[in-house]
Amino acid sequence: MKQGFSFGAPKIAFVAVALGILGIVGLVSAGSYAATDEKTCCEKGDQTPPLELVKQVPPGGLHNPYDWKELAKEDPDLVKKFRLPGCNECHGGTGGGGFCPALTQGVWFWGNTDDVLFRLISEGSAEIEKQGFVRYQYGTVHAPMPPMGHTIKTADHLWHIISFIRSINPPDANPPEKVIPGKFVPPADADKKAE
Repeated sequence: MKQGFSFGAPKIAFVAVALGILGIVGLVSAGSYAATDEKTCCEKGDQTPPLELVKQVPPGGLHNPYDWKELAKEDPDLVKKFRLPGCNECHGGTGGGGFCPALTQGVWFWGNTDDVLFRLISEGSAEIEKQGFVRYQYGTVHAPMPPMGHTIKTADHLWHIISFIRSINPPDANPPEKVIPGKFVPPADADKKAE
């Protein structure tokens, strides 16, 4: 006779309480932002330093508060916000390329979501790779993206830079790429896969 496994009411109640506690702990440990709460992150005019914001918001939770199409029309000096921290020194004065990849070519090495771009620009490619993000491909330049979060002083400034990048290379302008989500494998899971 085959015996079945039964939780019983007390065990189910214990599991429900344990999951509830874990959920509360998870919300508290996620910082002041939640990945599913787009109203909390991110806001126009946010003066939080980019390197602080990426620590507070879990992967996938950063969303540009600006409509880049409207911002590009409203702000004729948007390109200056791109040049100010030195992006042009590597990517060219209008993002068309320098000794680093052109931002107009429709090739995204790490994905092209707001979250991935914000983290890549803030922390640099080596750091996001350590965190578990996976590079899709390499272009002709195999040099890493340096961390710019110490140069770009506010999240608002970085959202303006990302809006400029969108204005010269919209996510849907280069089929079949379109929206390419970042690949994120938490480091603990990456270690398991390597075994």
